Amino acid sequence: MSQSFSYDLSVSGSPADAQARVRDAVVARMHDAARMRLASQDSTSLSFRPEWSWPLLAALFRTVGGQEVKVNFSAENGETHVTVSGKVGGDAKTIAQRDFWTQTLSAN
Repeated sequence: MSQSFSYDLSVSGSPADAQARVRDAVVARMHDAARMRLASQDSTSLSFRPEWSWPLLAALFRTVGGQEVKVNFSAENGETHVTVSGKVGGDAKTIAQRDFWTQTLSAN
């Protein structure tokens, strides 16, 4: 069963600087903790979807089930407001916890 989540966090610096600073840590932790890959990136967001891996049926089930995560960066009161939202299931549920994102965003 999938679990939806959404958190509002903040980090120092401008949105572009914050995204550049935390991007590698977020990508690595998403891969390690949830087997998710960076699907798209633009100046204000990162989007993740399940990796295609063996068994393919499990990867297809996660993709069809709408499992994805979005990390959005925006300016607010001199800091960067980070909104993390998504839907995950199975072993990936560890990334649906606020502590996961607090630690990941403070890694750098």
